[in-house]
Amino acid sequence: MHVSKIHLPIRGSASRFVLYSALAFALVLAFSVVASAQDTYRVTYFDNNGAAGAPDAFVHILDPGVATVGLCATIYVWRNDQELSECCSCPITHNGLLALRVSALTANPGDHAGSPTSGSIGIVSDSACDPTAPVPTPDLRAWATHVNIDTVSGFDVTETEALDTPLSSGEQSEASSRCSFIRVNGSGVGRCDAACSGTGPA
Repeated sequence: MHVSKIHLPIRGSASRFVLYSALAFALVLAFSVVASAQDTYRVTYFDNNGAAGAPDAFVHILDPGVATVGLCATIYVWRNDQELSECCSCPITHNGLLALRVSALTANPGDHAGSPTSGSIGIVSDSACDPTAPVPTPDLRAWATHVNIDTVSGFDVTETEALDTPLSSGEQSEASSRCSFIRVNGSGVGRCDAACSGTGPA
């Protein structure tokens, strides 16, 4: 009886240690998955696009060279009424920078409503380079300029970093399926591929 009293607590402590270690590992893994999922999708907005006298806005996308695979900035341009206007995938090299004109990203809308004046731009860091079936892969970074109405001088321009946003399976499915529909049925419209060649201000 004396021996069992000595060894039972030791066995219990060992079991608890193994259990706590397993829980700690699971938490670290879970946080790693969440962090990765939150490093693949960035969103920004545009406004006053095409307004008389307004300057062009730009989206700047940087590949910091962390990923071991080639990446594309897969872009979805949404109208302010939640309709997808255009989609495309723009290749970007390691340590490369894309400077894309918002006017070019909105110049070939996939409907008959004309280029949107305002809306949002979603950017997926994508190793498949396919807007109809992206494979989210960290690690692109993005910034965007915004054209704001200034009652004194007409317009002014600010720049903000595109927000890092969790990419849900529902959002990814909706964007990719709508893009696929546009590409199959749009007879060439709804594609912002030509904007990918933009390398900076004229």
